[in-house]
Amino acid sequence: MLKTWDVYLHRDGRSQRIGEVQERTETLARCAALSRFGVSDEEAQAGRSGPGGEAIYPDDEFEVTPR
Repeated sequence: MLKTWDVYLHRDGRSQRIGEVQERTETLARCAALSRFGVSDEEAQAGRSGPGGEAIYPDDEFEVTPR
């Protein structure tokens, strides 16, 4: 059964909710978050960002929490 997971980005000493994903487990939810919000070094240098302007960069910390 799919669950809804909130995705939180930790940057500059703050946590910010950047969206949600739906998956069965936390591991799969983390993968889905990277697939949806992740940006590679090359994309970051080109000025690309994720949906809504928020992105998970390679050195960022993030977490997913179930609703």
